[in-house]
Amino acid sequence: MDEWIVRTEDGGAVEAYFKAGGPVGVILCHGKAFDRDSFVEYGETLNQSGYTVAIPNFRGYGKSTTGSEGDDAIELDVLAVAKELNQKGYQAVALGASRGGGAVLRAAALNPAHFLAIVTWSTVAVPDSTAAKLGGIPKLFIVSESEMMHEQTLAVFRAAPDPKILRQIPGGRHAQKIWQGPDRSLIEGEVSAFLEALPKVAP
Repeated sequence: MDEWIVRTEDGGAVEAYFKAGGPVGVILCHGKAFDRDSFVEYGETLNQSGYTVAIPNFRGYGKSTTGSEGDDAIELDVLAVAKELNQKGYQAVALGASRGGGAVLRAAALNPAHFLAIVTWSTVAVPDSTAAKLGGIPKLFIVSESEMMHEQTLAVFRAAPDPKILRQIPGGRHAQKIWQGPDRSLIEGEVSAFLEALPKVAP
């Protein structure tokens, strides 16, 4: 994969893996206990299915640096990568796991126009007022039936406007650990079906 350095609105720098493919660019956003390398294998899978892929390290991870808004403003990292994809002619779908899910939701709430769609795996909570700003873009929420973020994910799902889909995965695995577990094919299948159903965009 190639390397990008993208500047954020608050003066930070985000390093991201990038691999060109089709007109839809999927941004894979890691959770707190992971970094961008944890998503490389899945990124290759998506790329082989025809998608462009961008995999950022959030501020404070790897060579990514914090801007003036501080360590927790990782939604600005997601937004910066989405804008970069848009400027290069791609439509952006942001997929975030756990803390990365919250970042994706906050980024889309700041500016839904930069996103074709969003996906979360076991998202952390965001305020109802944030979820309500997600606009009319398609949204997929995935969560394990008995995991720690189950109720938080359901609360965000309820507060988000249509169109939206909720998919519950058996067991109690959380976020990227769902993908690492026995239900990997199930979670990949849910994401693939969602992506394939999105409005078609010109190359």
